[in-house]
Amino acid sequence: MSTPKLFSPLTLGGDNPVRLQHRVVMAPLTRLRTGETGVPTDLVAEYYAQRSTPGGLIIAEATNISPTARGYFGAPGLFTSEQVESWKKVTRAVHAKGGKIFVQLWHTGRVGHPLNQPNGVLPVSSSAVGLEGVNTSAVTREGRRKYVTPRALETREILGVIADYKRAAENAIAAGFDGVELHGANGYLLEQFLCDGVNKRSDKYGGGIENRARLMFEALDAVLSSLKSSQVAIRLSPFGVTFGCTDSTPAETYAYVLKKLNALNLAYVHIVEPRGFHFRGPHVPKDGTTPFCRSLYHGVLMTSSAFNRAEGIKITEDGMADCVAYGRPFISNPDFVKRLKAGSPWNPWDRKTFYMPAKGPLSLGYTDYPAFEQKSAL
Repeated sequence: MSTPKLFSPLTLGGDNPVRLQHRVVMAPLTRLRTGETGVPTDLVAEYYAQRSTPGGLIIAEATNISPTARGYFGAPGLFTSEQVESWKKVTRAVHAKGGKIFVQLWHTGRVGHPLNQPNGVLPVSSSAVGLEGVNTSAVTREGRRKYVTPRALETREILGVIADYKRAAENAIAAGFDGVELHGANGYLLEQFLCDGVNKRSDKYGGGIENRARLMFEALDAVLSSLKSSQVAIRLSPFGVTFGCTDSTPAETYAYVLKKLNALNLAYVHIVEPRGFHFRGPHVPKDGTTPFCRSLYHGVLMTSSAFNRAEGIKITEDGMADCVAYGRPFISNPDFVKRLKAGSPWNPWDRKTFYMPAKGPLSLGYTDYPAFEQKSAL
């Protein structure tokens, strides 16, 4: 019996592309283990090393591009020299296992709180539109707090945000990452500009789709001016409405974006199917988001969001996606790739320790899940 394509090699896109030995990717997973400073610790290096495989790709958790990008207390950063130096032990640990590691770069925009901002200022967004109807709350050093109405970025400030993306990407490469993934999904800043339900601007960054997508592509162009195209990727969530980020014509919006991305020769485009945590909007195509994107984007396409083993095998065999990113199973199964290939059972995950635990050490629900061999020996 032949090996399913999911467990076969894959060459990513771009010039001088990364070669993978299998197509099971560890998705970027927010874990909030780096406190006030955003500096990864030895524990973070251990966590990623546990989940590394020869020729496998890990996408490290969403990482702040600047102090004002921070929406979650405890998320790491890539804007200080101390952060860059500390990430080096993470990338070295993954490379020592033969793995590859990209890092996801984000600006959370309105999904934040003044307690997470320098000098307690308001978070920023495309427009001063709040998160009405959103059932979650901001994670701050003082616990959960209600979201606030953000401040609209001034046109002159946007160049600074673009420069922050470029600088963080350069810092990522200096820290030893194999590439970066810009977070353009799940209701964060780039999507807040892209979606007309949030973006009410009247300058060159608002109005029609070309203007609303301008920040995304200017950020990509800035990063590509310093990095090889094989070191750059982006994540999108077409048809999702996470954090109330809605668009009136998502098919048209993402058709424009995906067609334009074809010209950039990126390492990959990462698609989030709107299911599970990522709330489903009213316009999702009958066959799902990934086939829609496959019809428009001709480079390496990654898909994610609550796939099981059979679904991951099928979507790669059918050619709808080139690789599949798994999230929560990697949290509770440090040897997830081995388990998935063998069809072994998975450890259940504990939602209470997804983020920094309320009680107990930071290792709780982080580096203490057993591998299958360890569990079998108990």
